[in-house]
Amino acid sequence: KDYGTILAGSPKREWRGVDLLTPIARACGLGDDGGGGKRVAVVGFDTDVNAPALAEFRHRRYLQEQQQQKRRTRQSPSPDNNNDDKPLTSLSYVTIGTGVGVGLVLNSQPIHGLLHPEGGHVAIRPLEGDAFAGYSWGAERSPYGGVGTVEGVTSSVALTERLLQMEEEEDGVGGDYAAITTTTTTDARKREVLATLPDDHPVWNHASNAIANLCVSLLLLTSCQKIVLGGGIMKRGILYDMVRRRAWTLLNGYLDSVEELSSEERLKDVIVEGSWEEVGSGLVGAFALALDAYESGNGDGEDMNGDDKEESIDVPAVQESSAKLRMEEEEEKRQQSFTSGVLAGIGLSFGCALLSSLLGHGRPRR
Repeated sequence: KDYGTILAGSPKREWRGVDLLTPIARACGLGDDGGGGKRVAVVGFDTDVNAPALAEFRHRRYLQEQQQQKRRTRQSPSPDNNNDDKPLTSLSYVTIGTGVGVGLVLNSQPIHGLLHPEGGHVAIRPLEGDAFAGYSWGAERSPYGGVGTVEGVTSSVALTERLLQMEEEEDGVGGDYAAITTTTTTDARKREVLATLPDDHPVWNHASNAIANLCVSLLLLTSCQKIVLGGGIMKRGILYDMVRRRAWTLLNGYLDSVEELSSEERLKDVIVEGSWEEVGSGLVGAFALALDAYESGNGDGEDMNGDDKEESIDVPAVQESSAKLRMEEEEEKRQQSFTSGVLAGIGLSFGCALLSSLLGHGRPRR
């Protein structure tokens, strides 16, 4: 009966216990199962990082299989130093924005254990001399009190508070820093100051170090083949090379016997950008969940998250669908929106039906 509700332990107080599924299902005409329960068979529900992780994984595996098929057709061997012949079975998706989230696909399956992965709260090794005391949002209920964690250093909230602290120290201004940061960073518009900073500002060194620490932890713990970085902070393009460089330093040659990790240059194929810059991996991930739920509800699929789903995503089709949705929203002048940090990735059958017709089910395209 709790399926489709935000967990009571969510760090976002206002969202704890909120039932997302029922009102959306009713609005889409799905109703209930006749006994007051939710018709979960036609709805996909997962976190806003597991969903894009699933979409990125399927898309990249599809592209890999297409390359392999071309080589088999031409009867040509794989190029030197090319591991395309090694099947893609694992991927991590990391989003860095207001918070930091990690979605994992291991052995071709999204990870659901005791909970969903909470990699954003992994402890890191700060840069030498870093005196930042952690972000204000971490004081309550966050592991380590939000001090020396990935999210506590590289989220937009943490970076904005660090910037404020640096400016106060430079100006010699005193006062209640905790109170100032709380009122400053609760307003998303105040965090937009990060977009105005130059590429050589020191905050990006701290950000890239925290993200690199997370990447190293993911490689050591999961041995994942791809780490996809996304989210608002990663729109700062210089961070990709900074993260790879720092990750290579932190690894300290420990995994250089692995061909993909044998040099800093090779990390460009491991720590990568998202596949859908225009529409975002999150939206494509929601469609992927919708497709699974739709097929499962109609008896077309064996497993909602299994290997039987080899469909790639038709990006133009998704873009067209996204544009139509935006136009409808503008016409209706809706005033409410979901925040980006909410456990989302909600797939609904009506969206899946649309996507299936656009894709031409069973005939995936790039």
